[in-house]
Amino acid sequence: MPGDAGRSRSAVGWSGWIALGVALLLTGVGVSSIFAGEAADWSEAALTQRQIAFAATGLVAAICIARIGHTRIGEWSYVLYGLILLLLVLLVVARRVPLDPIFPVRRNTARWIQLGPLQAQPSEYAKIVVVLALARYLRFRSNYRTVGGLIAPFLLTLVPTALILKEPDLGTALLFPPVLLIMLYAAGARRRHLACVLGAAAVAAPLFYFSPLMDDYQRQRIEVLVRQNDSDRRWQMGPGFQLRQSKIAIGSGRWTGQDQEDTAFFRHNLLPEDQNDFIFAVIGHQGGFIGASLIVFAYVVLFAAGLTAASGTDEPYARLVGVGLSGILVMQALVNMGMTVGLMPITGVTLPFVSSGGSSLVANYLSIGLLISVARRQPIRIARKPFEYSVTDAATT
Repeated sequence: MPGDAGRSRSAVGWSGWIALGVALLLTGVGVSSIFAGEAADWSEAALTQRQIAFAATGLVAAICIARIGHTRIGEWSYVLYGLILLLLVLLVVARRVPLDPIFPVRRNTARWIQLGPLQAQPSEYAKIVVVLALARYLRFRSNYRTVGGLIAPFLLTLVPTALILKEPDLGTALLFPPVLLIMLYAAGARRRHLACVLGAAAVAAPLFYFSPLMDDYQRQRIEVLVRQNDSDRRWQMGPGFQLRQSKIAIGSGRWTGQDQEDTAFFRHNLLPEDQNDFIFAVIGHQGGFIGASLIVFAYVVLFAAGLTAASGTDEPYARLVGVGLSGILVMQALVNMGMTVGLMPITGVTLPFVSSGGSSLVANYLSIGLLISVARRQPIRIARKPFEYSVTDAATT
């Protein structure tokens, strides 16, 4: 019925704004947690003020992207992809050849571009650009329903993944392959082909551990996961210290969390990286099981809003952009929360919208802007729905 269609389209249109509302709520929680771990006085909370400034920048960027629209931005997806690849190559080169001050190397890591007071991390924006490029490639094709047709989308994904691994940035690199599989599944790739890929990845994972793509400290982080309950005191106070402290912080929060005056746990640096990678431990300590559960629920709502925006359109490119961006946000959240409780290796992945960090926060808001655009623009198409194949198609693939 027309009325039902109108209500459905209205619900889809609102899904992007719901995603923005959840993002703002998570940002507020992040700012509060950063302030709790930084200082007791606002005048000394430089990191908190910086996070608010980046949040404002990200919000403005999201609104601008929503107004420009995913379709117009998509026309430049391959150009953006090439630019990101160039920057990632330069970052890898910077580890061997000094390219200061634009490409600084810190602790043998080259992840940032420095232009005066401005600093950016290309790998954060690469997540969005790879999704846009994949969506552009997959939008009207059906050849990826063959084994040979999977080569191009895998190359589009694995090339930047390998470059990011060499920065090195294991956490960000590990987000790309799952999102590729999610997008291929949404586009209609054959399940048995994807199952074979997953099987091959499971077999190759132990070999990857010994490959030159992984640095020694990255192998040690995997060892921390395996040995997290090791009773060796030297191990607990050495490589296993960060994860051990994170689990203590979360466990001490119990059901409802600790009082504000107990935040000395963080102010005395008893949990390194508490404002970045391990901010979920701060939330668990302050908000307890209930507070941490509400954060998990917020990401469920964010993911549902993104999928609603994607499923409400029959335009192939928009659907894949919505699925890909929703997938990368929820994967990042799962990896971050998983590593703070000892379910995944410590990889340095930030908690979306919550962790301290300018590039990550702005990039996440750009994703929200694209989701708003997908939700608002629901074209009427005179054609079969995207990624649906007839018997003839099946016979030829």
